[in-house]
Amino acid sequence: SNAHSERHTVAASVLLRSPASGPPMAEGAGSAARGHARTAAILALAFACLFLVAGDDGAPGGAVFALLFIYVTSYAGGLVAGRLSLPPLLGMLCVGLLIRNLPGLGENVGSRVDAKTSSAVRSVALALILTRAGLAFDVAALRRLVFVVARLAVLPCLAEAIVVFALAMLLLDFPPIWAAMLGFVVSPISPAVVVPGLLSLQEQGYGTTTGIPTMVVAAAPLDDVLSIAGFGIFLGLAHGGGEGGGVSWLDFAKAPLELVLGVGVGAIGAAILAALSPASEEGATTGDRSLLQSRLALLLGAVLASAFGLKRVGFSGASALSVLLLSIGAARAWGAASTKPISAKLAEAWNLVAQPLLFGLVGSAVAVDSLEPRTVGVGLLILMCSLSVRCSVAFLVVGGRGLRWQERLFTALAWVPKATVQAAIGALALDEATNEEEHRMGRDILGVAVLAILCTAPAGAVAISVLGPRLLMLDKKEEEEEEEEKPKQLGEEAPPQFSASSAAFAAGPAGGEAEPSAALVQPSGCAAVGSPAFEAGARAGAGVLPGSVGRKGGWCQWLVL
Repeated sequence: SNAHSERHTVAASVLLRSPASGPPMAEGAGSAARGHARTAAILALAFACLFLVAGDDGAPGGAVFALLFIYVTSYAGGLVAGRLSLPPLLGMLCVGLLIRNLPGLGENVGSRVDAKTSSAVRSVALALILTRAGLAFDVAALRRLVFVVARLAVLPCLAEAIVVFALAMLLLDFPPIWAAMLGFVVSPISPAVVVPGLLSLQEQGYGTTTGIPTMVVAAAPLDDVLSIAGFGIFLGLAHGGGEGGGVSWLDFAKAPLELVLGVGVGAIGAAILAALSPASEEGATTGDRSLLQSRLALLLGAVLASAFGLKRVGFSGASALSVLLLSIGAARAWGAASTKPISAKLAEAWNLVAQPLLFGLVGSAVAVDSLEPRTVGVGLLILMCSLSVRCSVAFLVVGGRGLRWQERLFTALAWVPKATVQAAIGALALDEATNEEEHRMGRDILGVAVLAILCTAPAGAVAISVLGPRLLMLDKKEEEEEEEEKPKQLGEEAPPQFSASSAAFAAGPAGGEAEPSAALVQPSGCAAVGSPAFEAGARAGAGVLPGSVGRKGGWCQWLVL
């Protein structure tokens, strides 16, 4: 083209350049190859350093090697699941299951992870996701839904436990105490599966107007408190009865004590954080980096101290509740603007480290060979009946607050996944068994717990991720922003603020006088034509101008084309 048309079509000629026309394509392929080579080198160095530092524990067959192997492969499984438009945790959970149960891998990797180390890592990861949930918590929505949260936390859990109790006595020939123990093993949901999916939907704007994510996230720890306390009571009764002794009053008072301790520890921890770093502190409103780092360290230290401290004194059910309340208090004390960068750091740590470790270890804790054929058939029947009752009760208890039937259905489906609690307490009854009959019942409880994880965790994760956008309403604000981000389709009328500039652009070659910088009105956020940012994008062969990322990206593309 001639010099005059070059002035007016520089943007289009750069952005519409054929990918096959030379260097950009080759450079992209070379960059991708170098990226894969760097990843392989990092992994090789990681395993080599692990062996050199840890010795036999860092070699194949060692506990530390098994932990790193599960992390790396679970992370890869999450990437594969994401490419298939599935929840990443589903890929991580499946990888952990395969590592534990495939011949060769199971003996040398899956079963080599130290049980205490695995439990500690899972606790840290769970504390991290609950902290993220607390920082993003909508307290106003909780005030509106406080009674619904209480009903959702208590009634579905008790209903499912009662159904399992009755069926265990009928089908498994369990005595009442052991049947109740099985009921409270099966009934708790897994915050580790439920909370990440709900946080993702909340960040996208789904269900925020009605408070669905807040309601479910708030009820999840309470559900676990009730279930773990109930299991502890009947485990103590079974153990006391086996020894001919009674049961301590503490066993019966454990549920209310855990509730009080969870609330008290969380409130005290939040008050301490607010006193150590008040909202009025210098640099709080300007995003001071050192203040951000100190607040992040304080929050993580307080969260982990409360979680592991309560577990150490025997109140593990209260740990999740204390972590959630502590982070909610910290967010209210520091303000939303100050906690947003902290939440972003926690999200990065969760996605890169904690999530692969948590779900990889949960999967590797499930040994399919512990399932007996008789237990599989009866266990599946018990789960079908109990989950049907649980979903029905959950659907009913969230009624009466103006929720649509679609939102009530989503809440019922989100109230199904089981994983972390079953992996933690499923084997305790077997560990406490003292005779052959108790060993049989302990194996049955463990088998049903394994079935509950296998049947509900993957299905629940997919249901939350896939059905959430279909059943929940998108917040109007988010919907308006999405509409603004959509580029105008070719042939549609240009918006008024661009009509003059587009007309000048079209008339440029005929008039022969207008310069591109004069004819084009640059929207906010777009790189100016001819500016260094624009030229950098042109040299890189970018499809979008460097300054156009974000809400105005679509307008920049429309304007240039």
